[in-house]
Amino acid sequence: MINPYFYRQCLAGFVPYTIRRGDTLDRIAEAYGTSAQDIMIANPGINPYNLQVGILICVPLKIQLYPSCPTTNYYVVRQGDTLESIAGYFNITPMQLLYSNYGIDPDDLYEDQILCIPVAPSPVSIDVRISEGRLIVYLDGNAFRTYSIAIENTAYPVPRGTFTVLNKQVDPGTERGARWLGLSEAGFGIHGTNTPGFIDVVSSGNSIIMSNQDISELFNLTPVGTTVKVS
Repeated sequence: MINPYFYRQCLAGFVPYTIRRGDTLDRIAEAYGTSAQDIMIANPGINPYNLQVGILICVPLKIQLYPSCPTTNYYVVRQGDTLESIAGYFNITPMQLLYSNYGIDPDDLYEDQILCIPVAPSPVSIDVRISEGRLIVYLDGNAFRTYSIAIENTAYPVPRGTFTVLNKQVDPGTERGARWLGLSEAGFGIHGTNTPGFIDVVSSGNSIIMSNQDISELFNLTPVGTTVKVS
């Protein structure tokens, strides 16, 4: 008989985990901030005293607390990401990334998992062209991504000059959409919007506004320390 645990899929709010030699439910629960009892409820029939190496279980996730990251240099894991691919983009080693995220399973990253990236020289720079309604990301001196931004409110013009990304936030609140990139001027930053199609949304004196989809991608491409030129 085929063991259903080898082929099951996990629902939203759960992360798949493959049992390894020496695992216990208590150890798995501690790693994911949940409880052994909750894992047993989510996986009916599992024997906590006889975990079979190689079976896949679904681990329920609590509301995820951000990893300790004094620089707020966060990254949100996307489908297809690996420890090596993330580290390679940010010019750090996989071991540095692992040390900054104690307790994660390097072979089992999951979508929307929040990681702390060690600060290193940024691989990108950003050019915001207000009059053109564009934000351009440069990688190695070449245009890498181009995004649309909301039109400017001329009554409250966006500051011009060269700034630096100082802090990052995931889900900063309804007024700031999905992500926030704080720049080196008090209260000034780049953020998303929960208003579809930019309806009634304008970039103004304290913000440059993008769609939630675009800011979520930009957030991952842009580490703390990135130079942002606004003109």
